[in-house]
Formats: sequence, structure tokens, C-alpha cells
Amino acid sequence: MELALTGKVALVTGGSRGIGEGIARAFAEAGATVVITARKIEGLREAATRIDGEVHPLAAHAGDPVAAARTVGDTIDRFGRLDILVNNAATNPHLGRMIDVDLARWDKTFEVNLRGPFSWIQEAWRQWMADNGG
Repeated sequence: MELALTGKVALVTGGSRGIGEGIARAFAEAGATVVITARKIEGLREAATRIDGEVHPLAAHAGDPVAAARTVGDTIDRFGRLDILVNNAATNPHLGRMIDVDLARWDKTFEVNLRGPFSWIQEAWRQWMADNGG
């Protein structure tokens, strides 16, 4: 399958390594401008150097609705649009049976894996995609 994303802007959460970095790489190679996010800017900068194309690191916590609003807004302000959102970031602070997880780890999992993506989707929709598609 060949992707043609020239002129498109993509935002990938959890883009500093693994699957997120791979998605960012594929989008950049297909011509998109790609914003990658994760909590730590150092890892994002390193990932950006490993990817050929236009890749911009921006630190943001995937579970923080304020960070989602700011990052989506900053992306649109800087690049004039937001065509693609990939909610890739996730966490797994508990290994083992779900019945045994303590509430702090359950809350972290819920914050990043469930509530977080919903916040990013809402922000992308409200700030760009409702009127412009995506």
C-alpha cells in the first residue's frame, strides 16, 4: 500500500519509540508534516533525528486534557491545519491480574489509555476537524 500525504499534518501521541515512532516514520516518508508527542522531550528529539522527513517533537502528557488542548492548538497555529490524529500513547503500570491492581495504577491506566485519547479526539474535532475534516 502506498501512502500519499504531501501537504497533510499528522499528530502522533507516544511518538518517541516503538509503534508510535514507526507510524510517524511512515507518515513522514509519505510526505506529511508530523508532530510527535510524549512526556519527555529528550526521547522525542532522538526519535526525530531517526526519521527522514519533517518531524517536530513536542512534549505533552497523553493523559492530560490541558496538554491535549495546548498541543492540538500549537500544531494548528504552527502548521495551519491538523489532518490526522493517532492516539498511540498508552501505559501498563500493572502486570498481572486486573483484580489485583491497586487503585493508583488503575487510575493511571484509565487516565492515559481511555480518558486521554478521548480528550485528544475532542480537541482535534473542536479545534479543526469539525469544520475541515480529518
